[in-house]
Amino acid sequence: MKIKLMALGKVKRKPIAELAEDYTHRIKRFHPFEVVEVPEESVKPKADVDVALAKESQSIQKALKKEACLIVLDEKGTMFSSVDLAWEIGQLFQTPSSEIVFLIGGAFGLAPEIKARGKMIWSLSKLTLTHDLTRVLCLEQIYRALTILRNVPYHHE
Repeated sequence: MKIKLMALGKVKRKPIAELAEDYTHRIKRFHPFEVVEVPEESVKPKADVDVALAKESQSIQKALKKEACLIVLDEKGTMFSSVDLAWEIGQLFQTPSSEIVFLIGGAFGLAPEIKARGKMIWSLSKLTLTHDLTRVLCLEQIYRALTILRNVPYHHE
């Protein structure tokens, strides 16, 4: 089973992109992993938000396999400890899905139909985070979860 991180847009700041790449390489040492970047729709007037979300939703649907297990990142989702997240991922490894996809939305979030498709809605924090930082935090937690599942010294309790 492959793990993917799907994100709308690209990382804009070089230092953050380098950190994200570092965690991507770390994850790949433990598990098949891929980062998929879906183009983010530009929104000028706020009236275009629903149109942009609909277009992004179509792009996401095209990029997702039907049997993918989707985990949506959203500030209103469930917060987990690192150990609990590792346990959840370990349980997902036991399902017949071909891949686990962690999805980070764009500046205006995700369309309701995408959120509804998610097996889980996960919140990193009650804080509002930039999408670049969300990506790095998500990657670090995926890496941490894999080290916990493999009993590799990284996480300390």
